[in-house]
Amino acid sequence: MRNYLDISGHIELEGSKSILNRVLIIASYLKSPIKIINPSSCADITTMTDNMCKMGLKFDKFSDTWIVTPPAKLVRKGKLFIRDSGTSYRFLTARTASIRRSQYIINISDQLKQRPIKPLLDILNKMGASVEFNGDYLKIKGTLPQGIVFDVPADISSQFISSLLLIAPSYVNDLELFLEGEVVSRSYIDMTIRIMQDFGVIADFYGSRIFIHAGQEYNDLDEYTIEPDYSSACYFWAFGALSKSVVSTNALNQTSLQPDYQFLTILEKIGAKIKVEKDRISVSRGELKGISIDMKNTPDQVPTLAVLALFAESKTQIKNIEHLKYKESNRIETLISELSRLGVNISYNNGVLTVNPLDRIPGNEILATYNDHRLAMAFHILKIIFPQITITNASVIAKSYPNFLNDLKSIKN
Repeated sequence: MRNYLDISGHIELEGSKSILNRVLIIASYLKSPIKIINPSSCADITTMTDNMCKMGLKFDKFSDTWIVTPPAKLVRKGKLFIRDSGTSYRFLTARTASIRRSQYIINISDQLKQRPIKPLLDILNKMGASVEFNGDYLKIKGTLPQGIVFDVPADISSQFISSLLLIAPSYVNDLELFLEGEVVSRSYIDMTIRIMQDFGVIADFYGSRIFIHAGQEYNDLDEYTIEPDYSSACYFWAFGALSKSVVSTNALNQTSLQPDYQFLTILEKIGAKIKVEKDRISVSRGELKGISIDMKNTPDQVPTLAVLALFAESKTQIKNIEHLKYKESNRIETLISELSRLGVNISYNNGVLTVNPLDRIPGNEILATYNDHRLAMAFHILKIIFPQITITNASVIAKSYPNFLNDLKSIKN
């Protein structure tokens, strides 16, 4: 089914929440205030900053900059509440467990209770902390962690590894991690290491081994600029890929730390027209064709690609996405369930999600989001083309992109 979408416009994106979350953990180790340029106002970041305030950090927030001031000593006792932020959940668990003589209770949302964390807790306990999980909350007694050598499952979430890397200055001795299984979202581990390096801490990552020398400290920086959030940009790049006119987003450089920047390469493969400039990325429609693609390192954009695949000339096969079942929803099951409502021939067999082009105009269907922000934003691509579709619980978008619907209005016909 061909689409005749014709929308255009330019979107100015806030900073990447993935980068900012890592910088905020690092800020808790600094001795001097740091200016954060181009921060984010999304719910995930609000969760992180609200809890870090309870740990003693001070945030002075202005329109496009923050001043983050670390305390002379972090608060050693408190209660935190993690809403639906998986990143905050893993990162703050490791950070509080690495504070000597700390005692923290971390309460979590119902959604997070379903998301895996046990491999991280097992390692933190082996390092000398005491972390107990009773199903509703974590009870943490922290210590300066012992490094030594640990095997870490890498086929569930890269955040387990990033959590352990970011607390590098706390280690009493060298840390050596061996990643077990097929490494998913490896590029997010690379992102963590690159940001740590920006602050002067070096981690060596070769093959399945990561090594960090003990005794390193993060350097104080006057300021740090956060790249535009290219995970958020992907939805508007997708609109461009379906539009006769150009849709563009802001850019910082012609390269990026963020894995989802590589979605541009995927869009080129399916036939979209891409123009990358120093401060702008523009996308418009070409002749879209089905592709076979490995999405192991860009799992958050599987829903986006699945929706685009409905308008290609042939079927699309998406590979290496088994770990999607550990996200906010089981995105393999939820994509199949909801797109099938529209009459889409979609299936998952032998590790491959196959999406066939849409061959009819859907009716007044209701698409559920399962409290998953990535599904909600991807489904809005469909709603712009087929306004008769209803999307439930669209407010979940605020988790990562609170301005999404307003930005969407600005580029509509």
